[in-house]
Amino acid sequence: MKKLIVFLIALSFLSCEDSKPFTNTCNASDPITQLPWLQSIKTSLEQSTTAGQKEIIQYFYKNQTVYLVNPCKGCADNLITVYNCTGEKVCEFGGVAGLNTCPDFETTKTNEIILWTK
Repeated sequence: MKKLIVFLIALSFLSCEDSKPFTNTCNASDPITQLPWLQSIKTSLEQSTTAGQKEIIQYFYKNQTVYLVNPCKGCADNLITVYNCTGEKVCEFGGVAGLNTCPDFETTKTNEIILWTK
């Protein structure tokens, strides 16, 4: 019985995920105010008259912090853009053309942090 308990405890340690804390590779504790390009996007979204919820979400994707900008959540033909720390486009989803330039995004993104919604 004692061996079984020791075995189960050892097995539980082997099955645990690596629990390293998430590190924002942009070195920004408040990205919307510390990254001027992201602050500008937020301001544009706030001023937009487009119906529907707008959101900016931070993720960790391919070893970097990225920011997903959704200007109209749930809207048909909506183009969602993902940016890196410097404001360069990493990928896009949706739109009239049905783009998906990062087909693995949904399955590999981690550490979701909703930064802003309206």
